[in-house]
Amino acid sequence: MILLGLCYLVISSCENNTGNFSQYPGFAEYFRNNPPSHDLPGPDDQQLLRHFQPRIMLAEGQQKPIDFYRDYISSGVLRNGHGDVISSEVTRALINSYKNNPEVIFKHIPGTESGGAVVYGRIDRETVSFSTDSGQLLKPLTFLTYHMVFRISGIPAGIPAWQERALSLIFNLDDWHQLDHYTAFSLIIEENNQNRVKPVAVMLQQHNNLRTYLIGEEISIPADGRIVIDVAKRSNELYPHSTRLTRHRAVYMPDPEGMRYLLTGKHKPRFAGYDITNGTIEVSYSLEFLPPDDAFYTFQGFLGERRGMKGRDAPPGAAYNTLPEFKPLSIQLFSGYWRDNNEGDIERLEKTILKDGDYISFAAMQKAEFYRNWKGMQQSR
Repeated sequence: MILLGLCYLVISSCENNTGNFSQYPGFAEYFRNNPPSHDLPGPDDQQLLRHFQPRIMLAEGQQKPIDFYRDYISSGVLRNGHGDVISSEVTRALINSYKNNPEVIFKHIPGTESGGAVVYGRIDRETVSFSTDSGQLLKPLTFLTYHMVFRISGIPAGIPAWQERALSLIFNLDDWHQLDHYTAFSLIIEENNQNRVKPVAVMLQQHNNLRTYLIGEEISIPADGRIVIDVAKRSNELYPHSTRLTRHRAVYMPDPEGMRYLLTGKHKPRFAGYDITNGTIEVSYSLEFLPPDDAFYTFQGFLGERRGMKGRDAPPGAAYNTLPEFKPLSIQLFSGYWRDNNEGDIERLEKTILKDGDYISFAAMQKAEFYRNWKGMQQSR
């Protein structure tokens, strides 16, 4: 009981219920300066997204992805900030009409699944400037992003046994919060005027962290262009596919202590653990498209019930996937580029994040490292 009380107090102190993450300072300014489009991807972009759509692998008995609107939103109640029912028959049109209200709460009530998983594809473009010996080199990069949707999200399956026992006395560890749609896979490609496409990197959402894998270094692309990814048990986080059961270091937050553990495996934080993947069953899914300003991405309220602790509250829209200062896709790409136990990455981590929490400088250093390695692989081909 002492361990249980300590565990609960630590989590509660980390998770003060301070309101919706969508209202974090900086988001309003970012989206004001970068308003989401109301347009669907055009025919060529849809074809590009279909060509590179990933293959998704689950372990036996693992929960399957669902359809956000037909399985999730259609089964629940929408309430205002005072708890009054707005409607118990929620549609896409209705949820979109309230997407700019941060106090609105949608509580999902599990019902009958439609039987078909849906992954939502979107496409974004950003021009990145790299420093070279001859000056600045501008590289237009295209980000193909695919969001899976899960009804619930749990905590990592590989936590210490005492934490598992203590937490399970109070909480459902499989159902830590309703809705998981931050399960995003991004393939970064380079396009040219001859309609030739060169895959560059993969970016995966892993808890409150984005991880970048340079193609040819830590991940390869199959001949058909469809990279295979594993979904972690219970937490739904995404990792490159492995043919065997694999444990991946996981932390609740990529704070300096957490980042050091992720890179080195040393100085494990108290509430760190492991995501476990064992992808043996491939998911069949439909690829669909929503405009970037759809509620799926931009809803400011809670897309699931509130549970008294911030970490157990349901999330807002999928566009609120990281802190505002990391919203530019290039910053997400380079801040997440690091390799396990890589001495250079660890040295740059010590000079920036571990020294004074400077994540932006770390991203800038990793950007230069990324370009050197990318250029080296291009020359060796």
